[in-house]
Amino acid sequence: MKYAFFQGCNIPVRIEQYANATEAVFNKFGIELQVIPEFNCCGYPVRNVDEKAYILPSVRNMAIAEKAGLDILVICNCCFASLQKARHMLNGDEQLKAELNTILAKEGLKYNGAVKVKHYLTILHEDVGTEKIKSKLVNKFKDLRISVIHGCHILRPREITLFDDSFVPAITEELMATAGATSLDWQGKLECCGAALAGINDEVSHMLLKDKITGALAAGAEYITPICSYCHLQFDTTQKNLHGDGTSGDLLPVLLYPQLLGLCLGIDEKTLGIEKNSTIEPADIERLKSLLGPPVEEKKKRRKKKAAA
Repeated sequence: MKYAFFQGCNIPVRIEQYANATEAVFNKFGIELQVIPEFNCCGYPVRNVDEKAYILPSVRNMAIAEKAGLDILVICNCCFASLQKARHMLNGDEQLKAELNTILAKEGLKYNGAVKVKHYLTILHEDVGTEKIKSKLVNKFKDLRISVIHGCHILRPREITLFDDSFVPAITEELMATAGATSLDWQGKLECCGAALAGINDEVSHMLLKDKITGALAAGAEYITPICSYCHLQFDTTQKNLHGDGTSGDLLPVLLYPQLLGLCLGIDEKTLGIEKNSTIEPADIERLKSLLGPPVEEKKKRRKKKAAA
């Protein structure tokens, strides 16, 4: 199985460990992620400036993937929402589709709507499946408490993103449980992290970030797992900067889900780029490794099933 690997703009430059860890995890399941150099920005930065200018880059990306005969795997939530928005708009507007295809024709491209856009969590949950993930586990976490923050763009608007339940998302919870981690119920898990206001109103942006950190720590979180790349930058970069200048309290380290799952699949921390998370210290890595143990219960269940058969 192969997917066109859409990383967006931020991840290759600022969070390369997200892409590297994702690729290492999917390789364990025989899934190839092909980087396509012709991909461009999803259009997100101009979404409130000009709607056609916003969706055209995403339509172009989908046309490129369609020409290559590949569906798209996305790891950036903003890119995922932009690509889904473009699909949604063109599916209901043949005139707009024809107009944008006229522009794409100059490059020998055409959008037909055949390509599928999938978030990497959906592929892990539905296409790979939790049972197959369990069968590949080398280790499993014991007593690891995580606060997950999904970010805004993956869950809403539901009719466009088509990802899980906007109010009670379960996919990430089940994937966390598969790795043995406890995904905490905490205040702020479905709210904005404040990244969208960075550079516009830093005071409010920092206030929202601190509220999330306070809520996660109050729930007993040892780490926070942001699904959105902008949330990652907020928690891993902005939090570290605030902590360094004394304007923030306890530091809550960031651990990406592919890094967490990768450790359980026997992938080393260097390959997963865990040390590249700026909030992670060597002691955090050692603690994570100390919480890993053989997935004994799962192995017992599989043996019982084989015996019964």
